[in-house]
Amino acid sequence: MDECKTERREETSGETELPSVPKSPSKCSKGKDSSIALNFRPINNQGETRLKTFTRDFKSRWSFKDTRKSVKEDSTRVKMDESNKETRNANAKTEFPGKCIEGVGDKDSPPVDDQEENLPLPFSRVHKIMQSFRNGSSLKEKSFEETGASKTSSKLFSLALVLKWQEDGDQATKETESMPEENQTFGREECVQKEPLSVMQINELIQKRQLLEAFEHIRDLEIELLAEREAKKYEDNLKNYMARAKDVDLLYKNLSKEIQDIVEQMLDRSSMDAKVLIEKMVALIEEEEKAHSGATNITVPSEPVDRLGLARNWRELWEKMVSESVTKRIHKVHIPLKDDPSWLLTHLGFLKNVVRQDLLTIKDSIHKFYPDDYCAYDIYLKAFHEALSLHLQDILEAQDSFESYEFHAVLHWVTKVYHSEEFLGHPDLQPELKTEDLPSLLTPEVLDKLKKDYIHSVKRKTKSCLENIQILEAKEKWDSEEQPEALQSQYNSSLSFDIQTIVGEHMKASGKICKNLEMAVLEMSVKEVTEFIPCFGKAFLEQDKVKDYPQFASLMVAYLNNFHDLRMDFRTRFNVSCEELEKNLDELILRYRKYFLNKLMLKTQLMFKKILSKAWIINSRTLDSFIMKILGVIEDFSQHLKNLKEPICKEFLNEVHKFVVKEYIRQILKPKARMKRTKRELISRIMTQEAATINDTMKHLGSNADWLFLAIPHIATIMSEKEKGKIKCYLEQLAWNYPDISEEHMMAILTLRGLSKKKRQSIARHVNRPSDELESGSGRTLFAEIELPNNIQCF
Repeated sequence: MDECKTERREETSGETELPSVPKSPSKCSKGKDSSIALNFRPINNQGETRLKTFTRDFKSRWSFKDTRKSVKEDSTRVKMDESNKETRNANAKTEFPGKCIEGVGDKDSPPVDDQEENLPLPFSRVHKIMQSFRNGSSLKEKSFEETGASKTSSKLFSLALVLKWQEDGDQATKETESMPEENQTFGREECVQKEPLSVMQINELIQKRQLLEAFEHIRDLEIELLAEREAKKYEDNLKNYMARAKDVDLLYKNLSKEIQDIVEQMLDRSSMDAKVLIEKMVALIEEEEKAHSGATNITVPSEPVDRLGLARNWRELWEKMVSESVTKRIHKVHIPLKDDPSWLLTHLGFLKNVVRQDLLTIKDSIHKFYPDDYCAYDIYLKAFHEALSLHLQDILEAQDSFESYEFHAVLHWVTKVYHSEEFLGHPDLQPELKTEDLPSLLTPEVLDKLKKDYIHSVKRKTKSCLENIQILEAKEKWDSEEQPEALQSQYNSSLSFDIQTIVGEHMKASGKICKNLEMAVLEMSVKEVTEFIPCFGKAFLEQDKVKDYPQFASLMVAYLNNFHDLRMDFRTRFNVSCEELEKNLDELILRYRKYFLNKLMLKTQLMFKKILSKAWIINSRTLDSFIMKILGVIEDFSQHLKNLKEPICKEFLNEVHKFVVKEYIRQILKPKARMKRTKRELISRIMTQEAATINDTMKHLGSNADWLFLAIPHIATIMSEKEKGKIKCYLEQLAWNYPDISEEHMMAILTLRGLSKKKRQSIARHVNRPSDELESGSGRTLFAEIELPNNIQCF
C-alpha cells in the first residue's frame, strides 16, 4: 500500500515518468470476434488482473455491435467495479507495448462511467484521445503539448482514431446505423501497418535489392514528412525537417543507383538473372509512377527539400542509363596502337562484333522481359546508334591528320558496313530490329566534311606517289650509266602502269563508298596526273642537259610510249574526258621531239657546214662522203625511234626526215661566190644523187614523208638549167609543191644559179604561186622553217 501511495504522490506532483514507447505504431490484427484489443504490460500481477478488466471494458466500448447500448449501462458496469478504482489508479504508470494482441470481447464487462476522473489511467488517456478527436485536434499535437513525450509516442493510436466518438449514446446509435456497411465492419477487418524502418534499415533493403519493400518504406517516410510539413510542425525546427528530407532524398537516390547498376550489368548477366532483375526494376518504376501520379516531374537539379513529393522520372532515368551503359561499352572496345596502319580498320571491326553481339543478347535474353510499352529493343538500338555516332566523331576530331585509308575506313564502315548483313542487317537480328527510322550515323555536315577530307588526302597521297615515281625513275635509270640488257625493257617503262595503278586503286576504293565520290576522286587524280606529266618531262630533259645520258633516246622512247598509253587508257579504262591531260601530253611530245632534233643537229652541224665545200665535192662519190656520215649519225641516233608507238613513231621519223632536208637546203642557200657553169652542173648532179640517198635512207628508217623528196632535186635542176625561160617553170613547180616558199627563198635559189639581181627580181615576181587558202590547207611546211642569212650577195 505504501508503494501505491508513493506512486500516487509522484503522479500528483507531476514528476511521474512516462514509459518508453516504441517508434512503430501499433499493429492491429483480426480477432475471432472481430474486435480490437490493446495489449498493456502491467507493472505487477495485480495490475495485470485489472488490465484484463480494462481491456474488456475498452473493447466493449469500441465494438460497433455494442454501440447501440446506452452510455448509462456502461456507467453501471463501471460502478460495479468501483472497488478496484484505487488499485487501478495506483498502477497508472502502466507501460504501453508497441504491438496489439488479440483479445476476446466480454459482454459482461463492468460498466464504465463517462466521467474521466472515475476511469483508470490508461482508459482516461484513451478518453482524452477520443475527446481530442471530437474537438478536431490531433492526438499527436495534444500529447506533445501536455506530456512532452517524443514524437513517435504520439503515433500509438493515430490509426485507431478512424471513428468519431459520440458522447451521447442514442446519437451514436443513429449515426452508426446510418454508416455504410463497409465502415460498420471496420473493426472486423484487418488493419496492418508496417513498422517504419530507420534509414539504415531501408538502405539495407536497397542493397539486398528488395526494391519494392524499400520503396514502400521510403514512400511512408515521404508521406509522413509531407503531412508534418503541411501541419507546420517544423516551423521552429527547420533544421530537423531539412535533415529528414535529405534522408528521404538519399534513399530515393540509392534506389535510382540500383536502377543504374541493373541496367549497366544487364548485358553481362545470364538470361535468368536478367529476367529477375528486369522484373524487379520494372515493378519499381511502375510503382513509383503510380505513387507519384499527377505529381510534377523533377526536371532540374534542386535541393532535397524541393524534390520532396515530386515524381522521380525513373523511366526516363532507365532510358538515360541504357544510353550511358551502352556508351561505356562502346568506350571499352579495344583500340590498337596507332603505329599500326590498320589500327582504325581493326577497331571498327571490333566495334561491329561487340555491338552486333550485344544486340543479339538484347533480342534473345533482355527485351522480351520488358513490357511492350518500354520498347526496350528500340531504346537499346537508338542508344547504340547514338553512342557509335559520337564515338566516330570523337575519333575524327582527335586526329590531326588522317591518311586516306583511315578516312576510307570510316566512310566505308558508315555507308556500307553499318546497314549490311555483317552488322545491323544480320539475319539473326531480324525482324525485330527496325532500322528504317534511324538517322544517318554521321550528320550530313560531318559526312560531307569527311568526304572532302578523304578527297584531299587522296590528292595528297597521289601527289606523293607521283613524286616517288619520278625519284625512282631518276635513281634507277637517269643516274645509271648502264644500258638495259633487253631491248623490250628499253622502251617499256613502268611509268604509265604505275600512274594508272595509283588512279585505279583510288577509284576502286572510293567506288565502294559511292559513285559520286568515285567520280570526284577520278577527277582529282586526272588533275594531279595532268600537272605531273609536264613536270616529269621537264625534269628528265633538264637532267639530260647536265649529264647527256647515253641512253637518252631509249628512255625518251619509253616515256613517249607511256605518254601515249596514258592518253588512250584514260579514255578507255576510266571513261573520262581528259582534254587538259591530252593537251599537256601533246605539248610534252612536241617538246621531246624538238629536244631530240636539237640533239641531232648538234651531232651533225659540223658535217652539214661542209656542203658545197671542196672537200664535199671531192668526197661526194665515195663512201666517206659527208652526206653518208650525216645519214649514218642520224640513222644511228634515230634507230630507237622505230620502237615508238604509232602515230608518234611516224611523226618523229618524218620530222627527222624533214630535219635532214631542211638542214641540207639551209647550207645550199647560204651566200656563196659566183660559180662557173661547169661547177654548177657538177654540184647539181651531186645534189640530185644525195637527195636520192637521203630519201632512201629515211624511208628505210621508217619515214613516209615522200613529199620532201622533190625539194633538193628542184633546186639542183634550177642551178644547172641553161635556158632562162625554163628556170621560171622549174621555180613555179617548186612553189606549187612547197607553197610555204617565200620570194626571198626564190631569190636565194636564183642567186645560186648566178643570175643578176635584176633578172632574179623579174623572175621571182612573175612566178605563179598557189593561193593562200591552198597554201594553208596543205599543212606542210619546209621553207618556212629555213631561215636565210641577211647578207645575201648581190652581183
